[in-house]
Amino acid sequence: MRLLVFAAVYLFGIKSGVGAETLSQFFKMIRIDTHIGVSPSALRTQINKMEELLPQFQDECEKNVDKQTRKVVVGLDETFFGDFLILVLMDLNSGYLLLETITEDRCYDTWYEKTKPRLEGLGITVNHAISDRARALIKMAVTGFECESGADVFHAQQDVSRWLGASIGRGASRAEKQLEKAKEKESKIKDSTKETRVTTLKEQRAEAETELKEAKEVQAEYHANLQGIADEVHPFSLADNGINDAEKVKEKLELRAQTFENIAEKQAILDKRKVMNKFRNQFESLAVSIDFWWLWVDETLQNLAVEDAELEGWLKTTLLPVVYWHHKMQQTKHRCPKEKYCQAWEQASISIKEHPFSAVLAEAEIAHWLAWATNMARQFQRSSSAVEGRNGCLSQLYHNGRGLSEKRLKSLTVIHNYGLKRADGTTAATRLFGVEFPDLFSWLIDKMEELPLPRKSRERIISNPLSLSGVPC
Repeated sequence: MRLLVFAAVYLFGIKSGVGAETLSQFFKMIRIDTHIGVSPSALRTQINKMEELLPQFQDECEKNVDKQTRKVVVGLDETFFGDFLILVLMDLNSGYLLLETITEDRCYDTWYEKTKPRLEGLGITVNHAISDRARALIKMAVTGFECESGADVFHAQQDVSRWLGASIGRGASRAEKQLEKAKEKESKIKDSTKETRVTTLKEQRAEAETELKEAKEVQAEYHANLQGIADEVHPFSLADNGINDAEKVKEKLELRAQTFENIAEKQAILDKRKVMNKFRNQFESLAVSIDFWWLWVDETLQNLAVEDAELEGWLKTTLLPVVYWHHKMQQTKHRCPKEKYCQAWEQASISIKEHPFSAVLAEAEIAHWLAWATNMARQFQRSSSAVEGRNGCLSQLYHNGRGLSEKRLKSLTVIHNYGLKRADGTTAATRLFGVEFPDLFSWLIDKMEELPLPRKSRERIISNPLSLSGVPC
């Protein structure tokens, strides 16, 4: 029974934002209120106690971690709720929330003041930072972290989508309605003697079908190039698994931009907000993630004392593509990019099987380099969508519940880092620090006190409006 109550408080009261009144009703419905105290006030006491313990768990875990330098790629963003805003800093590889705090402003000084001691305490060095093009975030990367600031692919696609997507969609919708009207008019003409009228309606239907076909082709071209923005920002080419660099990426993105401009010109869509200028200004920041990653690959190979040119070539051009596309194939859930990644992975798999150097290495050595390649593939980041997803979870809790307090936010941060698990059973903390931590909920159960006993309720007094109580003179 103790486990049941604390599990409900943890899962629904804190993690899902369900109120104490609703929890009290639930416990009374399953009739345990006669054994333990489950009034709203008693449950609020349990919630407050649990919220005080959760940050203590994270502090203890972080203190027990070996102090060593860890190089990470981070995503940073701000999100607004009511009268306050939240600064979010996440290690994109592990998903660990390095910082999630409520502040009054989002200027560079505030970011630096909150972030610098936090990273120093954890022994973390930021190698690369991904964010939207907010000035404070760019300055935080360049000046605060002393690294390159990479643009977010998601926001680049979103800007183009807001400009073209709705207009092209409305055009296709109008074409569909015109075709339906033409078919409806044609179906109403049953008198075969009105050949001229029938011929005219057939011509109108043919024109409507042509317009709809053209609108669908434009829409398909737009969607293909919108997805193409993400397809170009990879360290390897989707076409032939060749090595990409910043210059190649910028050239391909320019072709995408020209296609968008041609579509807009044909559809008479004006670029009033200079979206294409903004898009082109992000080419350098989008492509810098590619060059940074290859520099990191070369640095790790130097640290591992790889001097054999043939081995280095096999690692970079043969093994890494296989591991990288396999990782992307497992990571994405969308059908179209998943099919592209699968084709690239199959092509890379054939290449590594046919490469003569693959048969020379021992199994232990291949396993060693496979672990290295897996780690490097996961370190390539081009989007802060994980941070956006976190903001979405907080937004849902904020709007569906009673808002967010600083105390509740700290609790949710700890649950995200140490309570949520991926399909492989690992938490964000385990992925970042490389060690196993105690189970969060089991630790809470041991720290929570005994459940209170139910109070004896007073006898219900039903007043009778027909009886008048005696009043002393």
